[in-house]
Amino acid sequence: MPTQNPTAKTPAETGLQVMKPKLLPIKASVNWLNPDENGSVRASASLTIGAFAVHGIKVISGSKGDFVSMPSYKSGDGYKDIFHAVTADAREQMNEAVMAAYEQKLSDQNQGEELSDDDQTEAPADEPDQSEKGPVMNM
Repeated sequence: MPTQNPTAKTPAETGLQVMKPKLLPIKASVNWLNPDENGSVRASASLTIGAFAVHGIKVISGSKGDFVSMPSYKSGDGYKDIFHAVTADAREQMNEAVMAAYEQKLSDQNQGEELSDDDQTEAPADEPDQSEKGPVMNM
């Protein structure tokens, strides 16, 4: 068992600067919305973080409101995350990106229900449809 060094100093005490990790751009997209009001899973989403993709993210409806659940697997004593943020800032950015994409998808769906098929418009060919891209947040 490792022992702690009582004379060890923190970076601030030694005058060293602690560098924050370089943040990567995050893009969230909602792959599926639950059309049913029953059940706690509201949506399934994916994140693209720099050159990495994370699938199997869920928006869950809980007693305190909706929240983001990262992909996990069942273990003998509960569930274990397959992917998770290491810092609070990264977790907050991921959650905000997923929830923004979820809210946008809901808004798009509600607008689609208000318009008839004849009234719907398409984005001009030279401008990509922004709803397909999903919100992008820099980490």
